[in-house]
Amino acid sequence: MLTIAALIPAYNCADRVPAVVRGIRHYVPDVLVVDDGSADRSGDAALSAGARLISLPENQGKGPAIRAGLAVLLGQTYSHILMLDADGQHDPEDAPHFLRAAEEADFVLGNRLWNPSAIPAKRFWTNFIGTRALQLMTGFPLEDSQCGYRLISCAILRRMGLVGTRYSIDTEIIIRAGKLRARFAHVPVRVIYEGAASHYRPVRDTAHIVLSAARFKVDEGDLRTDPGPNAWRKLVSLPQVREPLPIVAL
Repeated sequence: MLTIAALIPAYNCADRVPAVVRGIRHYVPDVLVVDDGSADRSGDAALSAGARLISLPENQGKGPAIRAGLAVLLGQTYSHILMLDADGQHDPEDAPHFLRAAEEADFVLGNRLWNPSAIPAKRFWTNFIGTRALQLMTGFPLEDSQCGYRLISCAILRRMGLVGTRYSIDTEIIIRAGKLRARFAHVPVRVIYEGAASHYRPVRDTAHIVLSAARFKVDEGDLRTDPGPNAWRKLVSLPQVREPLPIVAL
């Protein structure tokens, strides 16, 4: 049986993260938000919407934020982690597609590129080129390598020696999952760009991702077997987690 927690890295999105948290909680009751040193009140907004919260003291990038969240969630008894962004670009209503696909896959990736007309041309082509480059480098079946909307088996994640910074963490997870012989699946997802500010730097971050991929491909930092949640808690340093604020019915 699938047991799932949601992990949402957040940075300066206090006006958007509450709707994301409330939306995804319809499908995944336990939502953990990692506030990556936001200058606004993103963390408080997430707590008020019903999420648990890890607050990083300063902005470190998506990689450290994801690792902080995984340090907590992989020590619990979940079977899978659903990752999505806090800025409103991922539609919580697409979550059921991931849940269904996870019945037969270890790693379910969202695919935004199925509908080019819904994506600004510059973003479409940087993601398309990055995906094709990574596909050639790895030989893995990829449709949209940089989509942050994804569902991954905890047994696979606990074996990964993740070290990636910024957006390269998304590529690193793909490469390590392939090396660990994870079963891949893809689901089409809606992407919402209406007024959402992205922290992704198309040229600089795409170049960093492709160059980092070569290092991840040869890195031998993964574990041979899944240590399980109990042993995991002894392997990692656990950040402090704040529990959600009571939600008052109006």
